[in-house]
Amino acid sequence: ALTFTLKNTISVGKEPAEITFSSDGSVAFVANGGSNTVSAINPDTKAIVATIPVGVNPVGAWVGTDGRMYVDNEDGQSVSIIDVKTLKVVETIALGFMPGFVAYNADMKEMWVTDPNAGKVHWWTKDATGKMVRSGAIATAAGTHAIAFKDMTAYVTNQESASVSVVDVMQHKLIKNISVGKKPNGIVIKI
Repeated sequence: ALTFTLKNTISVGKEPAEITFSSDGSVAFVANGGSNTVSAINPDTKAIVATIPVGVNPVGAWVGTDGRMYVDNEDGQSVSIIDVKTLKVVETIALGFMPGFVAYNADMKEMWVTDPNAGKVHWWTKDATGKMVRSGAIATAAGTHAIAFKDMTAYVTNQESASVSVVDVMQHKLIKNISVGKKPNGIVIKI
């Protein structure tokens, strides 16, 4: 960062997109949209430790606080859940819509998935066996995209409506939409 000198190049799959890290920082993940895989990288050695087959056109492997990564497969209209310890897909959930983003809420043990074309957030809960079961949807606004949780409130960016939806997590209910700049994408809450 001080000299802007290239230190290393790591070859991954075709059309690499988002780079994310497991919650403990032990593994970096790269979604390879053109290869339908996720590359797992050791951040210390910079070596590929696994190439994980997922659904069609993965865009990001989003961190869960449950030791899993949640991969949104846009063209496959699915979510692949990767166990960080084994680096294997433990579950694939068919959505029936193109996902925009996936977030896991540990307090509620829920997986939330944005549906940008319908302007909704859908949520799944874990059943007694630990599998995800679709539980409902919340209307937000056009172009629903990224999700961030703070306590029992969710903040959801809406790219097409230039807003952020504030959602009550416990009641699964929209509180309000806040107008922001054009095409809001990601959202981060500092804890």
